[in-house]
Amino acid sequence: MNNSKIAVVGAGITGLTAAYKLQNSNFDVTLFERKGEPGGSIKTVRKSGWQIEYGPNTLLLKDAKVAGFIEEIGLAGDKVTANPDAEKRFIVKNGELQALPYSLISAVSTPLFSISAKLRIIAEPLITRNKNRDQTIADFAERRLGKEFLDYAINPFVAGIFANRPENLSLRHTLPMMDELEADYGSLIWGQIAGSKKRKKRDGTDRELISFRQGMQQLPLTIAKGLKNLHLNHEVKMIEKRGEEWIIQTQMGDFGPFDQVILNIPTHKWNRSLIPMDEAEFNTLQKVNYPPLSVMLLGYMKDHIEHPLDGFGFLVPEKERRDILGALFSSTLFKGRAPDDCHLLTVFVGGGRQPDLASMDSEQMIKMIELELKDLIGLKGEAVFKDHVFWPNSIPGYHVGYDEILETLSDIENRNRSLHLAGNFRKGVSVPDCIKNGLKLAERINGKG
Repeated sequence: MNNSKIAVVGAGITGLTAAYKLQNSNFDVTLFERKGEPGGSIKTVRKSGWQIEYGPNTLLLKDAKVAGFIEEIGLAGDKVTANPDAEKRFIVKNGELQALPYSLISAVSTPLFSISAKLRIIAEPLITRNKNRDQTIADFAERRLGKEFLDYAINPFVAGIFANRPENLSLRHTLPMMDELEADYGSLIWGQIAGSKKRKKRDGTDRELISFRQGMQQLPLTIAKGLKNLHLNHEVKMIEKRGEEWIIQTQMGDFGPFDQVILNIPTHKWNRSLIPMDEAEFNTLQKVNYPPLSVMLLGYMKDHIEHPLDGFGFLVPEKERRDILGALFSSTLFKGRAPDDCHLLTVFVGGGRQPDLASMDSEQMIKMIELELKDLIGLKGEAVFKDHVFWPNSIPGYHVGYDEILETLSDIENRNRSLHLAGNFRKGVSVPDCIKNGLKLAERINGKG
């Protein structure tokens, strides 16, 4: 056993991954989690033949390290690959679902964009680089690809992935690959072509959209089963530094001392009793915006929906002025998500686009959603299954000027070398990003990173 004792606060996927790897490197690791189960926002629920996800629905597997970790924890045999139909994704335009092109090149032939918009896309390599790299996603997309592409591709994409608006987010921090393509190649189109081999070599694996047999929560539950010291229902009230050691205070009492601490909880839950920071640092970190989001799970008889639902789902551009961000065709994505004669839809409401709608009463929200679904996919009947989860603080938005946040986090860590601040407020919000961040943190603590 390594002499170093490590406390991990928060059983989100980053903290779980780091804890697992450190324990396997013979560190003495104790993990504290406020809730009665691990996984953070990753939660799978099974009810009467329905399998639903309250948080992330899929995991895009494109990195060899993430694939290797899934194999290491023994989950490779439980992977479930998405239906090939999920390659088709729809965008709402003029009240109708239209298939989205798979790449910038294929955008030239799609009916989704006008001839002038296609010509604008073709001209993208002629647009000069922007010297100011801390720009919004909206500014970048409109400058390089035009207003129509921003409105009908980038805007709904940002709503679907980040529950936010492209005007609210920094390109460099939110979509670093697009920023790097412009910086390295001067063009997204040339960068996609010239950089494809480089990306494949870097990632080291083919792209695969997956879940697991028991749903996404099987991932954190499997990691947690491998941990020796996991304390659920332990809310950490204070992390106190005494000399070179740390004491963890929960409602169940004091634990420690520990040599190092990993804090893996959202910044909106931080306070000055929790970690050592001054008032200015606390105020800076409260600028991280977590927009509210509602996830509505709705089941319908198949013969009550006219659209074949032959795809991943649809996204709604802000320009269409509708009351939902989009919907996943969950029972198309994976088998076993609904009874055989039913469809399961996962509908998203609110986010940074319409935050006030996210907190609506469930029955009001269902009525609002069903009006949209009647118009968009030909819904004719009432829901035979319904569930609603409200996330008052969903996905952190990396705004322009986010360097201030990152520098503040680094300043706190530099003053407290044995304190590590981890979570999806740093280096990516997706499940694979969080796994990679947990792996890197464990390597760094173990002296290998």
